[in-house]
Amino acid sequence: MEKSIQIYNKKLDNYYDTNEKLIQYPSKRPMRIIALIKIAEQMDANRKYTEKEINEIIRLNIAFGDIELIRREMYQYKFLGRFRDGSEYWVESDWRSTYAEYIRED
Repeated sequence: MEKSIQIYNKKLDNYYDTNEKLIQYPSKRPMRIIALIKIAEQMDANRKYTEKEINEIIRLNIAFGDIELIRREMYQYKFLGRFRDGSEYWVESDWRSTYAEYIRED
């Protein structure tokens, strides 16, 4: 799997612009996870966020307009937890161990 993760990382570079913003959300699951990891790494695991704050972090990391898609995916892939009413978000404490094989070491 490690070899294929390296290949996915290399391919994913084509999905970013010169400002390191994601220009298109990948269709392949491994590349999606790697893209979501890059965004999750911008968040502080020791604090709570409002939906607006989460949206702003995502906005700063993508060059397309579908912030809601990325937020939903981060929740579905368990990078983020949230209250049912969406009033508070947090970084899930175990996402790094869940996706350890995808984390780029460079």
